[in-house]
Amino acid sequence: MNQDLFKSTLEIIQKDFELTVGVSESQIKEFLTAALVQLLLHDLEKLWNILYRIDVDELKVKAVFNASDPKEIAPKLAELIYKRAEQKALTRLKYR
Repeated sequence: MNQDLFKSTLEIIQKDFELTVGVSESQIKEFLTAALVQLLLHDLEKLWNILYRIDVDELKVKAVFNASDPKEIAPKLAELIYKRAEQKALTRLKYR
């Protein structure tokens, strides 16, 4: 089940990010962090659309933006995105 959960989580993330790595959770989060930095700097609207599509909790996202040092925003958002994708994957596996 653990491998199925990882694979399903990866598939959910790949819908919104051109993920080229996927060997471990930490590598995925590193990739997401780099992608989020680019979106924060160059395409904030696209970032908001992705967060909405993935259904990341709006209050958690606002808390990250309000309480974080700008250098910490991307890693914290990457963590929120990964955890939400993992929740969705777990639900899909449970009810398939």
